Amino acid sequence: MTSPSHASIADAMTLDSRPETSGDQTYEDAPLLDHEYDGIREYDNPLPSWWSLAFAGCILFAFLYLAYYDIAGWGRSPADNYKVALAGWQAVYKGGPGGGGGVDVTEEMLAGGAQSPEVVARGASVFAARCVGCHGPDGSGQIGPNLTDLFQLHGTTRMDLYGTIVGGAPGTAMIAWGEVMKPAEIIAVATFVTTLRGKNLPGKAAQGVPVAAFAH
Repeated sequence: MTSPSHASIADAMTLDSRPETSGDQTYEDAPLLDHEYDGIREYDNPLPSWWSLAFAGCILFAFLYLAYYDIAGWGRSPADNYKVALAGWQAVYKGGPGGGGGVDVTEEMLAGGAQSPEVVARGASVFAARCVGCHGPDGSGQIGPNLTDLFQLHGTTRMDLYGTIVGGAPGTAMIAWGEVMKPAEIIAVATFVTTLRGKNLPGKAAQGVPVAAFAH
């Protein structure tokens, strides 16, 4: 014989164990998974749609991120951003009192400076003030060579351009600007000139050896 208290508990458990309903369908209609633990069965209910979409989106984002940064190489890594920032800092530092100092100019430094809008803008300003008389306002050449085509008259690299600006070109109208301009101005204008290569503006006929456009 069941006591009243036990009967009340049994009735409550019976009420709690009744299947919940969703509209006209009960959870008992949902498929069950095969496994069973301690008499407990698991419904084979699908995940919420928003959760599945978010999970798929994360996987898609991971593949796109990998392709963008590591496979195609389109994105700039933190190390690349550091090089750009370092190049800009070096250009400013070298323009300090007394002509500055700092580290020596390198090919990598000039390449990084080309990614800095501040350095390029400063170089464009110096070019407009110092260089248009020989190279034209757009760099297409007048007395001096066309700086926008895929030819270079003195050397082939960024450092060759920098060296020509610093030391000049004997026997030509190109003076040694290293005796006139501050180091920061020379770095900036050399960086700016590297961004002109490959624009192929109509102007003075090609001079020098064929070269490839610099990567920016």
